[in-house]
Amino acid sequence: MHDAINWTSLMRDKATFSDKINQLLDNLAIDCSALTLDHIAIRTHDKALTLRLADDLAEQGTLISQASVNGRPIHIYQLKAPIKLGGWQTALIELPFPSQKRYEQQGWEHVEFVVPCFAATMAELEKALTTHFPGLLARAACIETVKIKRSEPRASGERLANPTIAFKENGVCVKFHPFSLSDIIASEASV
Repeated sequence: MHDAINWTSLMRDKATFSDKINQLLDNLAIDCSALTLDHIAIRTHDKALTLRLADDLAEQGTLISQASVNGRPIHIYQLKAPIKLGGWQTALIELPFPSQKRYEQQGWEHVEFVVPCFAATMAELEKALTTHFPGLLARAACIETVKIKRSEPRASGERLANPTIAFKENGVCVKFHPFSLSDIIASEASV
């Protein structure tokens, strides 16, 4: 994969990103084919690049949310046509604006799947994930190259808790959460 410079370069790197995601899922010994791919996220550390990608994404679809999550702007775009990634597809792209963190590479960074449950806490999400993928957390903890991160991102005005468990390896990340971005955005709008 290369540093993204625009939508065309992101699309050029989509197959490599998909291969890395599938490799991570293989390493975790899980099959996510029955889960909904909620969205794909892009990571950047260069503000000018982020603004350029925001313009490109606005041409490819519609900006449906501009939330502040943990103090940082996050834009969500709904594409006119879904993007295919391996055996999944989604019409939602997340574009967080840069923080102080520098990334090895700017471009595709993670996918998020919805685990069908109503988990409001990390413990409930861990239980649902373990039910769906027995032994996953223990297996992942034993793989030296895989980093596990638990977080509870909060957008201002958000009414749904959205605990998230992420598995990261080789520059890509697979995240699991209980609610879709559409549900989260709807909860913000109902405030």
